[in-house]
Amino acid sequence: MKLHCLFAALSMASTALFSIAPSAASAGPIGEWRVADGSATVSIRPCGAGLCGFVATAKDHQASTVGRQVFFSLKPRGGHWSGTIVNIIDGQHYAGHISLLGSQTLRVEGCVMGGMICGGQQWARVH
Repeated sequence: MKLHCLFAALSMASTALFSIAPSAASAGPIGEWRVADGSATVSIRPCGAGLCGFVATAKDHQASTVGRQVFFSLKPRGGHWSGTIVNIIDGQHYAGHISLLGSQTLRVEGCVMGGMICGGQQWARVH
């Protein structure tokens, strides 16, 4: 599967869970994020020993993706969180990581071939 398909699928993800959250800076990546194309939001929240992400909102034609998990077991590693990213269209799993580029911007990357080829996009924090 081509990497651009992975990110097309990720962009159908959505955000929203923490309406009462700590300040954006102290929350790290926890909170709601609008995907690059604006088609959905993803809610990143603690789960187990790491972070997970779930589609929180999606455009009408993608409404069936709401609630689906797209980030699994993201663990902190230096300045980023690494784990598994799932393509919600075909169920394929990829190595991935997220990192803050500031309190309002999240870099999301998925990788293939053992991390040799990665692609990504920037998501904006939802207030």
